[in-house]
Amino acid sequence: MNIHKTTGNINSKIAPELSASKTPSKTTPAQSTTQAAMPRSISSLISAVGLPADKLSASIISFARFFSLPLKPELLKNIRQQAFEAAPNASLPEPVKTAEESEPQPSSKGEGSPLEPKPGIVFKNREALSLAAAAAEGKGVELQPKGLEAYARAVDPDWRRQDGEQGEQRGKRKREDSEKGEVPLQKTAAISAANVEKMALEGAGKEPLLEILNRLPGKDGKCWVVLPFDFSDKGREFKVSLRILLDTGKTADRADCMALDVAVRDIDEDGKIEKRRLFVLEPANRLSVWLWPEISKKERAELAHELSALLEIAPGRIFIKAKTEAFPFEADFGNDLLRSIDEAV
Repeated sequence: MNIHKTTGNINSKIAPELSASKTPSKTTPAQSTTQAAMPRSISSLISAVGLPADKLSASIISFARFFSLPLKPELLKNIRQQAFEAAPNASLPEPVKTAEESEPQPSSKGEGSPLEPKPGIVFKNREALSLAAAAAEGKGVELQPKGLEAYARAVDPDWRRQDGEQGEQRGKRKREDSEKGEVPLQKTAAISAANVEKMALEGAGKEPLLEILNRLPGKDGKCWVVLPFDFSDKGREFKVSLRILLDTGKTADRADCMALDVAVRDIDEDGKIEKRRLFVLEPANRLSVWLWPEISKKERAELAHELSALLEIAPGRIFIKAKTEAFPFEADFGNDLLRSIDEAV
């Protein structure tokens, strides 16, 4: 896959959704020294940059390091602020309380209203917005709220699934319809690599903002590409985000990592069954699979054997894990510092 670098004035091509980032692209020697001297625990990092001591701050630092951003207080606070400004039902502006993400907020609609996102969903959406904001910053741009939300929806397939459910609750659309503003889900007779590639490229091509962002390289010489697409197959609905990390500094673009993030909605006679599957292929044929809900040890072994035969990867290079966070790929990939996360955060 070839990614062409975008040249010229960014503002003229992307406005009004996109504006040039105010953050310098390079850190000074003094800043680098400060970062290197920072403590190794997440809680210490959060305290050092002045963020609220909560899980969202831990995620923001993870995303910043994934995109090789400097851990500057102003930058990290700006990413968090963007998430709160764009998130639905963000009832408290910054500065926020420590446990704000985990506790329900009062609502004029009444507790338990089907039209209001649950606190856990609000937090997860803010996490997706933080990831999108960090990705945009890594490309040297800052998104306006509507553009940021659109980018986050492309990144997070579960957000798009939520939109479908809310549409049902309002009674405005049938189950076969996709999220607002989009065409109905594609129905495919057979799932193949060629079909997936076609859907991914067509999906990204329908969103001008996303198409431009996918062409912009990061300040670290790498390019993070997001390709969202949705389809239905045999009574199941699939919301997919294909995320690829390209190294564009080589003679030919090379994929450093590829993540296939899938939210599955299966509707049968017993009701709705929700699943989340994340497949991450790293160099040296290492495959990590995160699953929610968790499966048994026997089922893990069977899945590893099936994937080994299908992808021609040695079973010892396949790692199946329980999915306990929304974006483990971006939070953990190549980041030894953050693997020592303080459980108190």
